[in-house]
Amino acid sequence: MDLQSEKLSVLQQIINSNDEGLIRDIKSLITARDFDWFDGLNSNQQNDVLEGINQLDRGESFSNEEAKNRFSM
Repeated sequence: MDLQSEKLSVLQQIINSNDEGLIRDIKSLITARDFDWFDGLNSNQQNDVLEGINQLDRGESFSNEEAKNRFSM
């Protein structure tokens, strides 16, 4: 299912719901997601974060102890 269809499906479920708690939870979730720390970063910072995630996904990481040993003066 594509994103547009998913959104329409979710909206239809919300419209058909009489569950006030569900509506409050959805509103709270949307409000909490309005600002994500990632969105506050500039594009270079975002790219750095994404590259770091990609490195972790590829297993290119080392422990805190290794970092201390590698970068100690």
